[in-house]
Amino acid sequence: MILLSTAWFPPLEWMHHFLSTDAVFIEAHENFVKQSYRNRCTISAANGPLALSIPLQNEGNKTLITEKKISYAEGWQAKHWRAIESAYSNSPYFEYFEDAIKTVVFSEHEFLFKLNKHSVQSVLDILRIKKDILSSSAFEAPGHAMDLRYSISPKEKSALHFPEYYQVFSDKKGFIANLSILDLLFHEGLGAAEYLKKL
Repeated sequence: MILLSTAWFPPLEWMHHFLSTDAVFIEAHENFVKQSYRNRCTISAANGPLALSIPLQNEGNKTLITEKKISYAEGWQAKHWRAIESAYSNSPYFEYFEDAIKTVVFSEHEFLFKLNKHSVQSVLDILRIKKDILSSSAFEAPGHAMDLRYSISPKEKSALHFPEYYQVFSDKKGFIANLSILDLLFHEGLGAAEYLKKL
């Protein structure tokens, strides 16, 4: 069994593990963890990696992840979309997946957990992969078969090797590994599924 945290358009490491086995569960009984992929994704912008964070209500850590509410006061959706469009409008597959991704960004979910599930489901739909997104039924103590809830983090370097693929800004910034699944989708199209399996 693999345990993952919820994530917003997850990084490639997360997606690899999610697709690698049938026994994958998203932790639904933890408290929210700040500065994590739970409410942020990282894309490749003109000036290098850019973190896009979803603002939340009640920023404290003592809220159950499934009860964490999104704040729409700052107009974050338009800002995120402008950043995504600016970063990837010249990528090979942007026009093919633009509408599907934009629909997720501008969806009006009350809770972060449900928005994140929507983001992952949209990726599965694009890649034509049928897989249920299962949630944990209780908080699992550390020590299970493969607990990745806290190790896949913006603060931690991945142990996986990420083969280089074309990126719009790679001539200026070099290849940037383990970005959001958005980066792989817009650059590799349906080939993203095969790339993730080989990690």
